[in-house]
Amino acid sequence: MTELYSKLHGTTTDSFRIGLKNQRVVLTGTTTGSSTTDLVDREGSNFTTDSTVFFTAFIVGRGITSTAAYQIKGCYLGGTTTISGYVVDTYVDTSGFTEPTLIFSASGELTLECTGIAADTISWTASIDFVLV
Repeated sequence: MTELYSKLHGTTTDSFRIGLKNQRVVLTGTTTGSSTTDLVDREGSNFTTDSTVFFTAFIVGRGITSTAAYQIKGCYLGGTTTISGYVVDTYVDTSGFTEPTLIFSASGELTLECTGIAADTISWTASIDFVLV
C-alpha cells in the first residue's frame, strides 16, 4: 500500500510516497549428489512479484568438500518471461558445479535452481535484493 504524504519538517521535497520500493528475500535449499533443487522461502514457497524489478542475487552453496558462490544481476520485465541483462559472476573455484538458473514466469513467480556436485551434500542460501518499479 502506498500513500501520499505532504512535506514533513526537514525533507527536501513537497510531497513523496511511502511504500515498498525495495525488498530482500532469503531462499534456501539442499542438494545431494548432482541433484537440482529450487530454493524456496521458509514457508516452502517461491517468491512472486507483480511488477518490473531489478535484482541482485547472492548465492552461496557449501558442502563437506565443495563450496560455490555466485552473484546474478538482471532485470525482470513484469508480465513477461523476459530477464534483461542477466549477468553471473563467480567468486570461488566452482569446478564441477553448474551455474544457478534464475527464471521468472509470466505471472512473476521466481524459480532459482541450484545443482549440487557428485558425492557431496550442498546447503544453498540465496539473498536477493529487489528494486521494484
